[in-house]
Amino acid sequence: MSPLLAWIVGLAAVAFVVFLAIAIFELRSTIRTLREFIQNTQTHLMPTLGQMKETLASMKNVADNMTAVTGDARALSSSARELSQNVQRVSQHVRTVSELLENLTSTTHVEVSSLKAGIRAGLETLLKNILSGKKEA
Repeated sequence: MSPLLAWIVGLAAVAFVVFLAIAIFELRSTIRTLREFIQNTQTHLMPTLGQMKETLASMKNVADNMTAVTGDARALSSSARELSQNVQRVSQHVRTVSELLENLTSTTHVEVSSLKAGIRAGLETLLKNILSGKKEA
């Protein structure tokens, strides 16, 4: 091998070693920066993750409460419907009782009028008989 070629190979090897050393130092610096970034991110993310868990739990509670409220609204609607039906039934019963009382009142009025007419006729007959009997005696 010629001495010039040996010098070129030697210089290339030295340049390669210097390049590798610089690359290793840069890689080390980059790794150190990356570790700091991961530690900072982890430090800031842990509280955020905790808050996110709390937020999700709160949202679940809100969703559960909304389900309960929806169920209560359905029950209220059902109760209102039943109440409306009961009011209609009571109204019908009141009408029926009112009609019965009206019929009873008119029937009682007719009976009282008949009784009054009967008593009047009986008293008139009795008075006629008493008065006509005094005249003959």
